[in-house]
Amino acid sequence: MDHSRTSIDHKKEKNLVKDPVCGMMIDPATAKGGNTKFKDETFYFCNPKCKTKFEAEPSKYLNPKIELSQKVDTEAIYTCPMHPEIRQKGPGNCPICGMALESEEVSVEEVENPELTDFTKRLKVSVPLTIPLLLLAMSDLIPGQPVQQAIPAWLNAGIQFLLATPVVLWAGLPFFKRGWASIKSRNFNMFTLIALGTGVAYIFSLAGTFFPSLFPESIRVHGGMVPLYYEAAAVITALVLLGQVLELKARSQTGNAIRALLNLAPKTARKIKSDGAEEDIPVEHIHVGDLLRVRPGEKIPVDGEVTDGRSSVDESMITGEPIPVEKNKDDLVTGATVNGTGSLIVNGCKRKSSESNCSSWK
Repeated sequence: MDHSRTSIDHKKEKNLVKDPVCGMMIDPATAKGGNTKFKDETFYFCNPKCKTKFEAEPSKYLNPKIELSQKVDTEAIYTCPMHPEIRQKGPGNCPICGMALESEEVSVEEVENPELTDFTKRLKVSVPLTIPLLLLAMSDLIPGQPVQQAIPAWLNAGIQFLLATPVVLWAGLPFFKRGWASIKSRNFNMFTLIALGTGVAYIFSLAGTFFPSLFPESIRVHGGMVPLYYEAAAVITALVLLGQVLELKARSQTGNAIRALLNLAPKTARKIKSDGAEEDIPVEHIHVGDLLRVRPGEKIPVDGEVTDGRSSVDESMITGEPIPVEKNKDDLVTGATVNGTGSLIVNGCKRKSSESNCSSWK
């Protein structure tokens, strides 16, 4: 064994630094992307594109777990999970069902859902106001009606009005907006019913509180007041908010699971250049037809077709089958699966949507 060569290789590995954008290990002396300084620290890049991205948002790459990306890509295509025919640039609501649109492309970065944050905040305000409102409205069912005896009817109505107003008009504002949009487009949905139901109950109660003389004596109750339905409007709003929060959390967890799968894929690949030399490049820089070498024990960087070599590939992350699958020339391989003991040369091609092979890429 050539011990001098081994020691030189170890020294080279010690001198390697990590590209903060793509995660690739590079030699500072031969960094093709150059370097830049940020907070008295020098960073090196594998190519100019990574350098440009870093200089635009350095904190995004230095603190990826602490600082969530809250920027919205207005150029990305968003679609409705229930109506895939609805497609538009930027986020919004589905004009048919009223659901929030989702981006067609799944990002590997954890992104905060602004609608989930907003609805959670509205729910946290609604619940503390709705519970006492419900208890006060149902207090006439207590034997002897002690609450009605202690609180005048006009004061009872005023308290209910104060408790219900922020719940219906502020917490339920998104439902009124979506309900009005559905009426204008004549695509009636659940938000149409929610907006009409809570709106009519609140307006009727409002009129009964401040203008009871408009109503006939036959419908008057205790203290000459008109029956109020503040609690119905507030409870419906709070329950719908709860349902929306649970739904958005479930959708967010699904997105997290998809991101976890995407993170299983390697960040770099070993490309065989036209002159036979090999170099490590970021996965996003792979083009259709690039020849990639996959060494024993490495993850296959992208979907592709074996052009040379023979090995067994662990595909349990996709199929659940623990027994490795033999791969020979012309066999298809899937990105993020693990190569066994053999070496493979893969014709790289990223699989599109429902494409199940590489034939359409040739």
